[in-house]
Amino acid sequence: MTIDLEELAAVIRLLKDADFSEFNYSKGDTVLQVRRGDLAAATPFAAPAVSVPPAQAPVAPVRPAPASAPDDVAGAKVRAPLLGTFYSAAKPGEKPFVQPGDRVEPDTVVCIVEVMKLMNSVTAGVSGFIAAIHARDGELVEHDQPLFTVVEAA
Repeated sequence: MTIDLEELAAVIRLLKDADFSEFNYSKGDTVLQVRRGDLAAATPFAAPAVSVPPAQAPVAPVRPAPASAPDDVAGAKVRAPLLGTFYSAAKPGEKPFVQPGDRVEPDTVVCIVEVMKLMNSVTAGVSGFIAAIHARDGELVEHDQPLFTVVEAA
């Protein structure tokens, strides 16, 4: 089993803004090792041979990136309350909680952020209309990352 280019691109996008000095990833016979910082000062790394059954180490499917909404859309930002996986619907295949143009109230659930199998509902926090969605379904989102822009109703 090898890593495909879309999956590699997704890993690189996630690592781009992440704070780390060393990252190791393996899938089948493929091993990816990324280090940041001064390589001369880095200590040699010997990866132990580890065999993890696929059922215990699932790899999230990689979806092509749609045209994303710019973060500079005017309005109130609904931000990720914590680091986790963004889900736009309660279950796969179901209708999203909200779509652009939908009216929301402060207590309207707009998405779920999953952390360690715990599903955290995220509410709009303001009254208005969804102007933009800044995250893709299944995407890893950072704490305080803009997820939605809401144009407040007058």
